[in-house]
Amino acid sequence: MAPGLPGFTIVGLADTALQEARERVRGAIRNSGYEYPPRRITVNLAPADLRKGGASLDLAIALGIIVGSEQVTAAGRWAVLGELSLGGELRPVPGLLPMVAALARRHVRRVIVPATGVAEAALAEGVEVVPAATLAEAATLLRASRRGRARLVPPRFELAEDVRFESDGGVTREEVGDAGGRQVPAAEPDLAEVRGQLEARRGLELALAGGHCMLMIGPPGSGKTLLARTIPGLLPPLDDKESRVATIIASVAGTGSVSGLVRRRPFRSPHHTISYAAMVGGGPHLSPGEVTLAHDGVLFLDELPEFDRGALEALRQPLEDGQVAIARVGRAAVFPSRFQLVAAMNPCPCGHAGEGDGRCRCQPTAVDRYAGRISGPLRDRIDLWVHMPRVRPEEYVAQANPEGSAAVAERVAAARHRQLGRQDCLNARLSGRALRAACDMAGPAQAQAIRLADLEGWSARGTERLLRVARTAADLAEAERVECSHLDEAARFRASGRQRGDLAAG
Repeated sequence: MAPGLPGFTIVGLADTALQEARERVRGAIRNSGYEYPPRRITVNLAPADLRKGGASLDLAIALGIIVGSEQVTAAGRWAVLGELSLGGELRPVPGLLPMVAALARRHVRRVIVPATGVAEAALAEGVEVVPAATLAEAATLLRASRRGRARLVPPRFELAEDVRFESDGGVTREEVGDAGGRQVPAAEPDLAEVRGQLEARRGLELALAGGHCMLMIGPPGSGKTLLARTIPGLLPPLDDKESRVATIIASVAGTGSVSGLVRRRPFRSPHHTISYAAMVGGGPHLSPGEVTLAHDGVLFLDELPEFDRGALEALRQPLEDGQVAIARVGRAAVFPSRFQLVAAMNPCPCGHAGEGDGRCRCQPTAVDRYAGRISGPLRDRIDLWVHMPRVRPEEYVAQANPEGSAAVAERVAAARHRQLGRQDCLNARLSGRALRAACDMAGPAQAQAIRLADLEGWSARGTERLLRVARTAADLAEAERVECSHLDEAARFRASGRQRGDLAAG
């Protein structure tokens, strides 16, 4: 603050939202009972070459002006975070949890946050989180600290599962099961609602047990979407480490209020009109995309060929590496994206190819062109290909209910537990020597694997995926070694996708 003509300047590559803080700060100071000083005010955001954005600096700028004009005298080291309204009220900001955790790593021990975001900020350890509802309350906290009066004591919050986020733990990750923003209904359909489709039910169990990618192909009304919607009820909850990262992603994405650690695995189902940036992340502030929001969960793409080709091709690297690197002018970020892809599609544009009843009027070239929207490299990354024929009326109206979600979820959880105890990762992430050691195949099984790979003409990657699925089948059967029967089952699900024409073969 300096003498001269009254003015308010923000320097240091501030974006539009941050430049507009001038008006929010001016109004908040006046409406909080303080005087807005008629002086030349310069806010310097260092380092100058790093772009800054958002409204999280509003409170810090306002308190800096109040302290700089000697209306409040403060001592000690405080951090303050929050957006201001014109009336002086504090509003929460996206990414509050990772910001507080980063402050704790910088040995900041006291931080003022908006009262509505204190439950989220309290998940970070090693820092005292003090809530304030208004700018006036925040200024009172600084004054009370200086004069030795008792400071406001933050309320206690019960955290989910009594687990707290450790301040030295990591950077980014997603979803929102219990934190808001889920894309599935509160009550998912039970697997017992899926009539018939025994092969598809088995394929889904294999996919979820080992974290494998799966594609369902069938005519409209065959139950593809319904089967996918049962996935959240079949997945085990996140463990402590996964929950911490998922909570940070929920905070960064701003998908909803965070009141505790996210325990539910994400299930994302974007519409096929989604853009490239929304799928992989990006935008003005390098926000995480769907591949990050689905981290440690499932990304379901219904009507797969209708998605933009660029958005689909962008999935190839995250599926292999488990992370996505985004670079923009002057900025770069790496987001986690270890997700499981589950997709569904019709066999042709009209959806009736391969039914044999003459309902399909699509030309062969149209069917081939429709299937060709899925590139070979992406097709090669799909472990299980499941054909779902139309359900017969007698199967749908039958009185006997098929197996429900509870029993299948128990088997999925047990199979995952065996995998994590054996190799510290799911079978879908195994490769090379670790995969061969996990399979531990005897002579007949090795010969069978070679025969199947030669028969189908699979590449080394295709053979590797065959072994991964076979290892999952063995885990579901509680077998120590991969046998010929497990290889045969895995080959049955792999062979369907070896050729483009098979998409419509049914």
